[in-house]
Amino acid sequence: MTATTVLHLLTVVDATALAAIEADRALGHEVHCVLLHDAVYALGSEHAPPCDRLSVCADDRRRRGLPPTAAALEYAAIVDEMAHAVRVVSW
Repeated sequence: MTATTVLHLLTVVDATALAAIEADRALGHEVHCVLLHDAVYALGSEHAPPCDRLSVCADDRRRRGLPPTAAALEYAAIVDEMAHAVRVVSW
């Protein structure tokens, strides 16, 4: 993480969230995204948000019967991401 890292927590990947992510990137921020709840289905698809680092909630993937992935974060790691970001946006 850098001093300008913005974290987007996404429960849905929609046009509004994507526009905000793009706006943060255009401002020069490093953007990290964590997919939560049903948004975990976007990982590896054309619906994945364009960001500098994309992660998913490991528990949400398990609960949906999806296979493990290297991009999965446990809750403690998500909280750590939140604590180190300059700004956190929740969708």
